[in-house]
Amino acid sequence: MLKMPWPGAAARLTNRAKRTQLARYSWVVLGSFLLPGCSIPPPAPPPSAPGAPKSAFTVDMPLDVLTNDPGAKAVLYRDVPGVMNNPKYPLFEDMSLAQIAIVSAGRLPKEALDEVQADFDKLPAGK
Repeated sequence: MLKMPWPGAAARLTNRAKRTQLARYSWVVLGSFLLPGCSIPPPAPPPSAPGAPKSAFTVDMPLDVLTNDPGAKAVLYRDVPGVMNNPKYPLFEDMSLAQIAIVSAGRLPKEALDEVQADFDKLPAGK
């Protein structure tokens, strides 16, 4: 039987072996990210239709930004009546329609957001 020079020496040896093994693995992992060609490429941008005009407004923009444009404001009045006239409007004017839909408990469904976005897409792209 192997006699250890001091109590706990076997535990220290196993811990040292674990640290060495961990250090080797960490260098392998770090090296794989630092070597060119070994990293994960960035995701490709979503494809868009070649002739489709880019909309200047989205349902992810804050309401106070949307209300600065007369066309977007008209879309909001037409498609989401009552939002602009709500007495609590100052509380949620910094929120987007998508954020309001999440907290509205179903009063602003996804179909209404899709309709608003479709009308935003019909607006001219230039301001």
